[in-house]
Amino acid sequence: MEIVTWLGRMDPEIGCKLSDVSPGEMIRLLQKPPQDTSPQQPGMQPDLRALAKSCGLLESDQEYNSRLREVAIDLVKRQLEETAGEEQDLLQAVEALDDFNEAINLLDERLYEWSRLRRDEVVHGRNLAESLALDPAAGELARALLSLRESRKKMEDNVSLTAEKLAPSLSSLAGPLLAARLISRAGSLKRLSELPSSALQLMGAEKALFKHLRGRAPSPKHGLIYRHPAISGAPKRLRGRVSRALAGKLAIAARMDYFGADLSPDLKEALDRRLREIRRSGRRKG
Repeated sequence: MEIVTWLGRMDPEIGCKLSDVSPGEMIRLLQKPPQDTSPQQPGMQPDLRALAKSCGLLESDQEYNSRLREVAIDLVKRQLEETAGEEQDLLQAVEALDDFNEAINLLDERLYEWSRLRRDEVVHGRNLAESLALDPAAGELARALLSLRESRKKMEDNVSLTAEKLAPSLSSLAGPLLAARLISRAGSLKRLSELPSSALQLMGAEKALFKHLRGRAPSPKHGLIYRHPAISGAPKRLRGRVSRALAGKLAIAARMDYFGADLSPDLKEALDRRLREIRRSGRRKG
């Protein structure tokens, strides 16, 4: 029976290679899923090393190992090339944004501590960096902080543009930056589209959820979606209901984007209508 191996097409029963296959074609065959879905009888895996040497394909174990390494590296390169695309760029850019935030926060604290040696007023953030940009001692750090903030802003703009292109419906409801973070947290738009709304609602609050399950904390009402103004701007007593409503629409939007549906204004209108109902209900009860 003919089998496809990393050496080429071979038949263990007769011990010979049936046809020459180029390295590129061999990689393609290895990546291609088998077409025969019929049940296979259990059997012994043929000794490819011995088979290759008996057929005269390779002369030594060293040559076998060298060829195997080359094919394995080539296969991984092909797989990486196939997965590279706008979505993977988006995931890396979101991670880079988090790195920017962490670096800026750390350096901002360092600059603040430095500034307290020379001034009494309490200044933080961009104003502090701008005021110290020409300082002979801390000026270099201040200018570096300003440059990092500019780079972060450009990265945010790029992330927003990519998110709006890949997930227009999700970006319309959540905002492009939150949409990008949801996709990044899930690992891909496909995985996000497969999540139920309850899982999307608590995405990013896993630690709080585990504490709740162990009886050490109340049930969390939201995770990453807290960044949405509909939730962060809502009274605490309404945030659970707002989170559920928002998560339900975001789950629908993610599925629409993954399956290529056009941007629908009806989804945002339905969300806005539901949020108004929740606010009216909350005012009556309050």
